[in-house]
Amino acid sequence: MIELKVVTKQDRPQVAKLLRKYFYPDEPLTGNLEPIGTASPADEEFILDNIQHGTCVMAIDRTTNKAVGVCIAGPQRANEADHLAHEAKKEGNTKWGKILSLLARIEYEAKVAERYSVQRILYIVGTCVDSSMRGRDLGGRLYNAVRDIGKAKGYQLLRSDCSSFYSAKIKEKLGWDCINTVHYKEFVDEHNVPVFSPPAPHVSCKSYALRL
Repeated sequence: MIELKVVTKQDRPQVAKLLRKYFYPDEPLTGNLEPIGTASPADEEFILDNIQHGTCVMAIDRTTNKAVGVCIAGPQRANEADHLAHEAKKEGNTKWGKILSLLARIEYEAKVAERYSVQRILYIVGTCVDSSMRGRDLGGRLYNAVRDIGKAKGYQLLRSDCSSFYSAKIKEKLGWDCINTVHYKEFVDEHNVPVFSPPAPHVSCKSYALRL
């Protein structure tokens, strides 16, 4: 039996362990840029800091009491694009800096608050599922649980940037709006070389939104 629960600060070590095993190695950005499959302390804190908002959900297999999935979500700033660009500049040419630069570009292009005329946006930072539990729609259940929490807390919009082909497919199945696409081959450095070159089928980062 799989039970979904809101992540608390006491769950932080368990969530961090889950992310290190199933998110960073498999996510197309962190999984295919040196150092492969790991996150910097700043990257990990960017994700885990969202636990404090009570908007993250984890899946527990009650037959083993083992965490088998998690969806991390938190509030998005009104000036998120500027904030990400500033942080990217501070990080420079590091792995985390490159990821922040991509996220900043996405925010500038998507113009979510303006597009939907909303102020309160809940942003899904990352989702992962234990490899032994994949193919059971657990990702969809996690997204829907975060959606329900967002509604209950008065958020107007749920947002996500899908660097993975598979997470994008789930959002489309759930009826989210695709509002922007950045193809990895078009996100290049000063030498016109793609910054990210994950393996197929991951060819782009698609942005999705769902009005709550």
